[in-house]
Amino acid sequence: MNFYALSTPPGISGIAVIRVSGKGALQIANQITRKVIDQPRFALLQSFYDQEGELIDEGILIWYPEGQSYTGDNLIEIHTHGSKAVVNKLLSDLEARKDCRLAEPGEFTKTAYQNNRINLYEAESIADLLQAETEAQRIQALRLKNSSPKFLEWRKNILDVLSKTEASIDFSEEDLPAGINQDNEKKIKLIVSDIDAMLDESMGEIIRDGYKIAIIGPPNAGKSSFLNLLVKRQAAIVSSIKGTTRDIIEVKYNINSYPVILTDTAGIRNTKNKVEKTGVELALNASKEANLDILILDGTVKKIPKNIQKLITNKSVIVLNKKDKKNFNSKKIIKELKKYKFKDLIEVSIKDKNGINKLNSNLKKIISEIDSPQSTTLISRARHRALLKKCSNRLHDYLRITKSNEVEKAAEELRLASNNLGHIVGFIGVEEILGRIFKDFCIGK
Repeated sequence: MNFYALSTPPGISGIAVIRVSGKGALQIANQITRKVIDQPRFALLQSFYDQEGELIDEGILIWYPEGQSYTGDNLIEIHTHGSKAVVNKLLSDLEARKDCRLAEPGEFTKTAYQNNRINLYEAESIADLLQAETEAQRIQALRLKNSSPKFLEWRKNILDVLSKTEASIDFSEEDLPAGINQDNEKKIKLIVSDIDAMLDESMGEIIRDGYKIAIIGPPNAGKSSFLNLLVKRQAAIVSSIKGTTRDIIEVKYNINSYPVILTDTAGIRNTKNKVEKTGVELALNASKEANLDILILDGTVKKIPKNIQKLITNKSVIVLNKKDKKNFNSKKIIKELKKYKFKDLIEVSIKDKNGINKLNSNLKKIISEIDSPQSTTLISRARHRALLKKCSNRLHDYLRITKSNEVEKAAEELRLASNNLGHIVGFIGVEEILGRIFKDFCIGK
């Protein structure tokens, strides 16, 4: 069955693009143009007609033959004027055809994968590119799209070692090349070293999902005011009444082209109020899950409460607020904080915006440290991490087993490790996850 979709965003535009893919796509092109389209990959000016012969519009039609298209099947692109009337008429005409149906989300890319035009890892990177909201996400998606050969290289080398290991089962040591076992171990150790180094990084997932910053602290320290000031809108309610914020508020933000999720939390204090107590628990959980804590403290207090001191870690940026107040007590507080290790400390007045530029600059620097132009991370999803971890474990087991000369067990570990890499690029048993991967695509991709 042929399938179609509008590939450009719905609504009024200068040009709209409708794609049709399938074995009968060329026949549909001939029918709607009332001509024989025989020039592949040419942009041809055509008139488009419905099945009754009524003119719908004039525009460009391009035919991509089977094996030379995005999907791997015959594919046509219809470029029309982007009015709602023209687009709806063309879509209605395609829908009325017995051999044509509306595409499912991601079906064009899914078909490309099924026709071996791309592998599964490349399909996921295309999904990341479609959803990219920041420059860092765009760069990473393109970097990942061109990185699948690394998995293929690792898998090829593992299979090469596997074939030699299996040969040693069937042949005596005298019939095998000298030093073959040492060469095999050396190859696997290099692969393990690369994979383990990659598993130590979390940059890929952070860029894809967002760098999590929890704004925490005691009540009335200025947390909600700080969030509103940072995002330049009223994202959180500000009140002098303690316990106003009881739920967590998440706001997406862009810092220096990196995607950031700012979380405003309830003021942390001992309370008997059940609802506020739940809010405090949510705040503590948000802090645990965050990549960075911004701990807002009231710089006019004489002493930092012990329950707040417990929140200070090496991922804390401490913000001493209320610098505008006469009783601002920074020297005493800073002296009290010397016994702790934290990331940064900045004195500000959220009310007067004093010190906010410096805080912004420091946040940019901290977040930029997660990435570098030289980064070679290949992990952007939990699926990649889980499979690479399994692969690493299998290879470590192989290196351990080879010392005891259990050749058949060693071969099995290599086979399982190669399968783990095969799952990443979609060579092996991925039917159960295809739906989850392609549901994030738009209909026309």
